[in-house]
Amino acid sequence: MIKQTIAILLTAGLALGTCKKKEEDDNSAFVALLALSSSSGSCNGSTATTGTTVSNSTATLSTGADCVTGVTTCMDSALPAWIKNNFKCSTAYVSGSSYVFKSQNVPNTKSYYYTSYTGQTPNTTFSLYEALPSGNSKAGSNVIISQKLVYTIPSSPTKGTGTDGTQAGLVSIGITVNGLAIFNNAAAPPDNLSAEALTFDNYQGHPQNTGVYHHHAGVPKICDNAINTSNSGACNNSALIGIILDGYAIYGQKCDNGTASTTDDFTPTLDSLHGHTAVTQHFSTATYHYHYTSDPTATIYTLMGSYFYGNKGSVSN
Repeated sequence: MIKQTIAILLTAGLALGTCKKKEEDDNSAFVALLALSSSSGSCNGSTATTGTTVSNSTATLSTGADCVTGVTTCMDSALPAWIKNNFKCSTAYVSGSSYVFKSQNVPNTKSYYYTSYTGQTPNTTFSLYEALPSGNSKAGSNVIISQKLVYTIPSSPTKGTGTDGTQAGLVSIGITVNGLAIFNNAAAPPDNLSAEALTFDNYQGHPQNTGVYHHHAGVPKICDNAINTSNSGACNNSALIGIILDGYAIYGQKCDNGTASTTDDFTPTLDSLHGHTAVTQHFSTATYHYHYTSDPTATIYTLMGSYFYGNKGSVSN
């Protein structure tokens, strides 16, 4: 129907055009309209795409889109404003009583892990490769690998028992606003997360052994627009970081008091799950949400604790 409508409009435009320049302008406008319509449709159901599969050897950053070149951002118009106006580098749409997010899960920053290895030697010639922060060491021979992460998250989150563990073998426990996996407050045994943090890149992320890049701790690209931010210093604001698998939002260390102004931001008193119930600039009714905060299990600041507050959805890869 859209193509038929555009074809009719194109014909009318060509008939009315008085010169070649006019016809070119009309054609350009209608081609753009067709592209826009196709992009909107691709946000829905099985047709949703995350773009062209990213390869470390050729990956570059798209300045305009602020994603890796080729990665699609497409937010369904039916999504609430707090999601469609803030999330990027992924596709998302409404499906029944759930939000579905699809992500390639490749960071829109440089990283030590945008590489390949010859033996134990990383390839330093790739465009998005950069050295680790001073004092950090690599996570084995792990590298970033494009994923096919699909999150099905309840659109109307409900309180759970508070005993459903975030350390239950899930592929990911949430997605950041820039399309990256959120992991819990635990490291791969026998390490403590404070030790594993010494393998983080300049943006406090790293991949595990199957190439899933993720954040346990701060996300300075989102919160601070900076690199190599300290663990406790990262996200010391009320920035929206992402959405957790149970449907609740997660923010930086501060709560925004329900306003866009930063002058009334405050450090909230949180429960053992990293959360509390309050209004935010995205939720005018007091709603439970999480915060980036110090975690006793990890012994550092982390995005999540050991348990979900709500009843979680599902995630696959």
